[in-house]
Amino acid sequence: MRPAEIVASLKELVAEAGPRLSTDEIVAWIEGMRGYESQAELIAYAKKMKARQYARLLEFEDERTRLKIKRLWSFYDRVHGKRFYADILALPEDRRRRLIRHYSRFLTQLRSVRKAMADYFAGQRFFDFYPGDDEEEEVDERVLAPARRR
Repeated sequence: MRPAEIVASLKELVAEAGPRLSTDEIVAWIEGMRGYESQAELIAYAKKMKARQYARLLEFEDERTRLKIKRLWSFYDRVHGKRFYADILALPEDRRRRLIRHYSRFLTQLRSVRKAMADYFAGQRFFDFYPGDDEEEEVDERVLAPARRR
C-alpha cells in the first residue's frame, strides 16, 4: 500500500475509532492494512526519520535574544531532487539576525494559534472568531492558495 492510499483510507479509521486517535492506534491500523512495505524499507525509513530528529535537536542560542533556534534548516533542492540542510551559522550576520527576528515573531503567532485551537477543542470559546455550531463559514481562498502549490 502506497502512502497516498494509506492517507486516503485513513478516513475509515477515523470513522470507526472516532476523532481521538493515538499514534499507536494509527500504527496498528497501518500494520493491519499491510501498509508497511518490507522490513528493510521500514528500517531505512525509520533511520531517515531518526536522522531528521537528531538534526532538529541541534540548536543555536542567539546571544542577543537568548532565543534557542534550530541550527539546521532543511530545504528541497529541485536541481538535485533531494532534501538538504542549511546551517544558519553559515549565513551572514545580518541575514541571521533578520531570520531570528522573523522566527521569533512567527513563534509568538504560532503559540497563539495553538493555544486557541487547543481551547477550541476543549470546548472553550474565548474568542469571537470561533465559528458557531450552526454557522457555516467560507474559507478564504487566498489562505489556501500557498498550501495548494506544494
